[in-house]
Order: sequence, then C-alpha cells, then structure tokens
Amino acid sequence: MTKARWLLKVLCTIVLSSGMAGCHRSGNASTSAGAEDEFVQAFLTAHDSRDLDAEEKLVDWDNVTENSRNHFIGELKSGLDVKITAKVEDLPAVPAGFSARYNIPPEKFLTIVYAYVDSRGAITVKFPIAKKDGRYYFALRKE
Repeated sequence: MTKARWLLKVLCTIVLSSGMAGCHRSGNASTSAGAEDEFVQAFLTAHDSRDLDAEEKLVDWDNVTENSRNHFIGELKSGLDVKITAKVEDLPAVPAGFSARYNIPPEKFLTIVYAYVDSRGAITVKFPIAKKDGRYYFALRKE
C-alpha cells in the first residue's frame, strides 16, 4: 500500500472512530455500528480510488429493474470525480408503504456531501441503506 493511501486509511479510521466517542450502545447496536462503519469506509475507499466496480459491490442488486440499475450506476459515476464526505444517519419516520418500494427495506441513510468546485457548491444526497446478511448495502427502488 502506498504511503498516501495508508495515511488516508488511517485518517478515515480516526474520523469515523471519533464520531463514536462518548456514545453508549448496548445489545446488537455495536454490531450494527461496526457494520455501518465498515460500509462507510468501503464506500469512501472505493470513491477515493475512483473504483466504480467496488462501489457497485456495495449495492444489493436483487429484484432491481434494469432501468433502476442503470440509473444508480449513473449516480455513482457522476460523483466519482467529486470530493465527498459521507456519514450514516437514522431513517426518519416514513410513510406507510415506503419500505415496500425497495428491494431490501431501508434502515438508514448514507448521507453524502458532494463538494463541487463550480457554481453548484456543495450538494447533499441521502441514499437509503439496509443490512442484509450482516452487512449494509445500498437499497434500490424496485420500479
């Protein structure tokens, strides 16, 4: 691993870990927090490496239409050259039927801030994520 990539990994680990300082979790919450951190780290690493294939591996593609798949891949591609920050946030109260629209029921949001250097400035996007088989994935609409 190059020195720059090693340093980035260390910095990301420190930033992600510092967000948990002072939090008290019990039961399975720590396992969930570990899965969340792992997901965010994997996404940031893939993004920083401009590795679209690695980003696509963080998506649950089951029961997703070709149009939905192509749209999401376009979303991922469009942000590859933009500096980002990302964090997991709790899913707010959602209307009835919201979760049924997704291939896996969303549990949280991955909130990404794209720091454009042009007139757009910073743009915040929230992507639903869900845990499947002990790992978090992007959840996609089935339509």
